[in-house]
Amino acid sequence: MKRPKLIALDMDGTMLDGESRLTERTKLALRAAQDAGVKVVVATGRMYPSAMIHINDVGIKGACIFYNGALIRDTATGATIYERYLGPELAAEILSFFHDRGWYVQMYCDDKLVVMDDADERCKFYENICGQKAVALGEKFWSCGLDSAKMLGVSFDREIFAKMCDEVRREFGPRIYQATSWNSFVEMVHPSVNKAEALRRVCEHYGVAREEALAIGDGGNDAEMIRWAGTGVAMGNARDSVKEAADVIAPPNTEDGAAQIIEAALAAEE
Repeated sequence: MKRPKLIALDMDGTMLDGESRLTERTKLALRAAQDAGVKVVVATGRMYPSAMIHINDVGIKGACIFYNGALIRDTATGATIYERYLGPELAAEILSFFHDRGWYVQMYCDDKLVVMDDADERCKFYENICGQKAVALGEKFWSCGLDSAKMLGVSFDREIFAKMCDEVRREFGPRIYQATSWNSFVEMVHPSVNKAEALRRVCEHYGVAREEALAIGDGGNDAEMIRWAGTGVAMGNARDSVKEAADVIAPPNTEDGAAQIIEAALAAEE
């Protein structure tokens, strides 16, 4: 492993431990990377205000990736570098699709979590993860006409979740980029959006070559980014399809696997 000029890492299941916490070892590793002049880029499916809780805790300044790449924003200035929403027509079509099947779906509009019913257990579960309160619209949700950076279908039932994945793929195909996470979430963004494309934009923004970037992740939404980077790392807790995209397999997030990789990268020769 060569010493990278840029480290991009996913948040849940990668930067955070099994309880969605940022451990002291990971904080120290991320701060050490920044002190060494390495650009640290968080690349997450999370919404901007949710991710910023941990980004501020570490003191990461600069371009970071949110909503699976639908938003790239400078965390130091708040300036938007890139943004791509689904579009209100497609968002409305996705809402109708989920409504007709009685499935749960939520939207991310202007950095707000928008749902039909904030008392729903799936909403409560997500609020607990992201540390943000949802905005509930009631039945108006299904015809709200809002645009969305990302839409997220959620099911804790394995059979329904598998069916949701298959039917979303069959219905929308190349009109969206679809990924899964948490074994319960179906993530839907604009077809031109993914973490690999976002990382390419960030590298271009900083003048960093692809070969000089290291990417770490665990979810299905990380596979393209891991494959694209000069050095791609899959966490030990990643599914096999994600590990197949990687050059290196890290220990799991419960063992500070991302921190171990960052420590090794900083110790490597340039």
